[in-house]
Amino acid sequence: MKKTLTLICLLACWLCASAQSLREVWIDMPDSITPYLTKSQRTELADYVDMRAEPVVKNALGDTVRIERMTGNYLLVKLSKSSLLEVKLLDNNTLALVQTWKAPAAESKLCLFDLHWHGKASVVACKEDIVKPDSMSDEEFSDLKSLAVPRMKEYHLSVDDNSLSLSWNYPLLSKKEARLVEALLKPQILNWTGKDFR
Repeated sequence: MKKTLTLICLLACWLCASAQSLREVWIDMPDSITPYLTKSQRTELADYVDMRAEPVVKNALGDTVRIERMTGNYLLVKLSKSSLLEVKLLDNNTLALVQTWKAPAAESKLCLFDLHWHGKASVVACKEDIVKPDSMSDEEFSDLKSLAVPRMKEYHLSVDDNSLSLSWNYPLLSKKEARLVEALLKPQILNWTGKDFR
């Protein structure tokens, strides 16, 4: 009994010691993800959050980097006027990282990592079915369907749960045309299954 209790205590201590906070994950992020932001600058930003000061630094390109939101398992960083970075702790061994670039239409990339920033396979199983609304004529649907290409995916991680929102942007369309096409391809909310988003 004593051996079992000792083993459980040792295991609990090991788990606590090995668990990383989001702050540590952010600071230990590889420089290759944000090559113009050093580890010392990431540490400085995290320190500002802890001190409840304005979490802003200038990166190597002269752009302002700001932590917009940081919770126990979610981080949103505005890297520049045209790029965002989101990090979410999905479970005890999985990080989701979303990088979004706006130039000017937004496009995102999703990557999964373990807590030591080793890459993991990432799957986003979404339906890209273009659906004709009942109120739309066949001719109008055919015209709008041809406008839906090319399109770019925009991702956002949820602060509240392990879901991923997905929407599409159309870089070659006017705002009016994009609004019309949006009726054919709706945004989606995908949930983390432990292996993928679907």
